[in-house]
Amino acid sequence: MKKLLKTILRKDRILNLVYRGLTIIFKFLLSIIIVKKLSVQDLGVYGIFQTTVTLMVYILGFDFYTYNARELLKTNSKDPSFYIGNQMVFHAIFYLLIIPLSLFLFFNNVISTEYIIYFYLILIAEHISQEIYRILIVLKKSVIASFTLLLRTGLWIFVLYILWAFNLTSQTIRDIFLLWSIGALISIMIGVFYIRFRFNFTVDFAWIKRGIKVATPFFIATIFYKIIEFSGRYFIDFYWTKEEVGIFTFFSGIANAMFVFVQSTVIIVMSPYLIEASNKGIKEFSKIFKNYKNQILYTTGIGFLLASVFIYPLLMYLNNDLLTQNIVVFFLLLLAVTFFCFSYIPHYGLYAFHKDKQLLWASLIGAIINIIANFALVPSYGVLGAAIAQVLSMMSLFLSKEFLHKKLNNERIS
Repeated sequence: MKKLLKTILRKDRILNLVYRGLTIIFKFLLSIIIVKKLSVQDLGVYGIFQTTVTLMVYILGFDFYTYNARELLKTNSKDPSFYIGNQMVFHAIFYLLIIPLSLFLFFNNVISTEYIIYFYLILIAEHISQEIYRILIVLKKSVIASFTLLLRTGLWIFVLYILWAFNLTSQTIRDIFLLWSIGALISIMIGVFYIRFRFNFTVDFAWIKRGIKVATPFFIATIFYKIIEFSGRYFIDFYWTKEEVGIFTFFSGIANAMFVFVQSTVIIVMSPYLIEASNKGIKEFSKIFKNYKNQILYTTGIGFLLASVFIYPLLMYLNNDLLTQNIVVFFLLLLAVTFFCFSYIPHYGLYAFHKDKQLLWASLIGAIINIIANFALVPSYGVLGAAIAQVLSMMSLFLSKEFLHKKLNNERIS
C-alpha cells in the first residue's frame, strides 16, 4: 500500500507540475501581452476586474466545499451524487441572494458598466469551474483538476497571444474577457465529464443547513485571507492610479506563481490523504504530515530561487522603466508568498482535525494587520507600502497558525 501510494503521488505530481507549470507560463504571458500591446494602466484595469471576480467567486462558493470534502472522504459516506447534488442546490439558492447585491460594484464604479455582461458571464463560469475543480481533487483526480484549471486560466491566453500577434482582433481588454469566458466554459464541460455526476439525489435541507453552519467559519476565514491578498490593490486604486495597480498586479502575479508551484506539486496531491489519515488517528496522520511538511519547505525554497532568477531577464525583455524601478516590490511580495506557503504546513494540521475556529482566528489577525498597515503605508508610499503590508499580514498569518498548531500538539501530549 505504501509503495502504491508513493507511485501514485509521484505520477500525479509530475502531471500536475506540467499542467500547473503551463498555467503559470500562460499567466506570465498574459501580463507580458498586456504590458507590451496595451499598457501598465490597462493591466491595472484588468487587475481590478480579475480581483473582483475572484472575490465574488469566493462569496458565491461560501467555502461550502470545505464541509463537502470531509463528508465525501468519510469512511461511511453516501454516494457522491448526494453530496454533489445538494451542494448544487445550496449554490443555486445563494446565486439568487448574491447576484442582485453585486450590482453595487457597477453603481459605485468599481468596475465600468461597459464590462457588466462579461463580468457576470465570467463570474458564474469561474465559480462553477472552481467547484468542479475542488470536487475532482477530493475524488483524487488531481491531474484532471489541474487540466481543467489550465483550460480555465491558461490555454485561452495562448489563443489570445496568437490573435494579437497576427493582428486578428482589435486588441482590447474585451478580447481578454471573451476568451476568458470561453476557457472557463470549456473547463466546466471537461470537468463534468470526469465527475460523471448522476441526477438521482434527494435534496436534504437539513444536511445543507448543517453544511452552512460548518462552512461559515471557513468562509469568514477565506474573506479575511482575501482581504490580505487583494485589499492592497483597492487601496492603491483609491489613493493612487490604475498605473500603480498595474505594477502591483504584475509583480503579484509572478510572485504568486510560487504558491501555484507548491500547491500543484504538494498541497492538492497530498491534502486528501492527510484528511483520510486524520480519520485513522494521530499516529497515521503524523507519518504523512511529516513528509508533507518537508515537501512544502523544499518546493517553496526551489520556487523562491527560480522566481528570483527569472525576474531579471523578464524585466530586461519588457524594457519597462516603471516596472524595473519598482523591483523591490516584487521581492517583498515574493517574501509574502513564502510565508503564505509556510502557513499551509500548520493549516492542514488544524483543518484535518476540524480545528476550524483556530483557522478563523489566524485569518482574522492577518486581515486586521493588513488593513491597518495599508491605511498607514499606502497613502504615503503607494505600491511599496502595499507590498510591505502584504509581508506583515502573511507573516502574522503563518505565525498565528503555527502557534495554534503547536498548542494543539501540546494539548495532545498533556
